[in-house]
Amino acid sequence: MKSDLTVRLKMIADMACKNVSESRRIIDVGSDHGMLSVYCLKNGCFDSAVLTDINPGPAQRSRQTIEDNCLSSKAEVRVTDGLKGVEIRNGDVVVMAGLGGLNMRDIIEQFEIDNPDREGDVTFILQPQKSLPELREWLSFKGYRITDEECCFESGFYYCVLCVKYSGEVKKLTDREIYYGPVMLTKFDERKDYKDFLDRVYGVRARGDERIRRVLEELHEQGDGR
Repeated sequence: MKSDLTVRLKMIADMACKNVSESRRIIDVGSDHGMLSVYCLKNGCFDSAVLTDINPGPAQRSRQTIEDNCLSSKAEVRVTDGLKGVEIRNGDVVVMAGLGGLNMRDIIEQFEIDNPDREGDVTFILQPQKSLPELREWLSFKGYRITDEECCFESGFYYCVLCVKYSGEVKKLTDREIYYGPVMLTKFDERKDYKDFLDRVYGVRARGDERIRRVLEELHEQGDGR
């Protein structure tokens, strides 16, 4: 089907559809206008959707989008903070896009409190607007495994999306993996533009950050950027 999504949202939707499992339900946290869930439902990847937003205005926009696309029987919209009040099922795919990485961390922490036996049953698709390295590092310490990463360029900005699943195994990422991404490091032959962008950003930050400076020195010594 023809995509009405932006490049960024299409990347996120494709990552979600690649990881659909038995639940065939997508939960879109911070859904804003609701187009991501509409695309995933109409594309046949998912059978149902739950859209949440902490603010009534965006939630109403999502509700209207669902109604306009005749999907009210397949989707529900809730005004709530993150995943609060949402009953999680085996195999649910939870999407968080456009939020800050630390906000995503807080939502996942609350999810763990509310669903102590559900971590391994859920796939998280995360596209943070900021604090991506901090989010990666926290996930690794909490026993989450980054199974896939992808990036795109839209309107002058690069965006990166992660697919994350709980394994229970605490595997500390290297500094290189924290800043460049454990999976993205394997894709830089094809996405050299994104690596060059990160090199420029971290090159500036390295002037006042010893940790980043060491990462750049390691990459330079290795030569191939991996």
